Amino acid sequence: MIKKKKMILLVVVIIILGTAIYQYPLQKKLAQRSFENYITKQGIAIDNISSKRFIKDWKQGGYLVVVTFNDDINNKYYYHYDVWTHKKGESLKFNRMTLTIIDEKNSLTLEYPWDGKCKYPPIEE
Repeated sequence: MIKKKKMILLVVVIIILGTAIYQYPLQKKLAQRSFENYITKQGIAIDNISSKRFIKDWKQGGYLVVVTFNDDINNKYYYHYDVWTHKKGESLKFNRMTLTIIDEKNSLTLEYPWDGKCKYPPIEE
């Protein structure tokens, strides 16, 4: 009976540890890699980043990378990383990065067409 309880406890601990490792360091590393690939496609140099914060997004899942660039200080760039997404009407996609740009001065979400509103518009992946 004691062995059975220890085995159940061990399984529960393994599940909790596995979930914690997946939710934090693993997903953050995947988000970092996806973010770096995305800004490379945008033509942005790493040394152009003024500030960068990684935030675990518990509401939507994945990670949010909030960035300000040295040459576009009026806008804040919100890169959202999803391990996988299954939005209605779309096929299943893995390792997805999307971008929302906020004009901080006017508290306004920028939308297409981007003509002169921001230096680094979102790219299609």
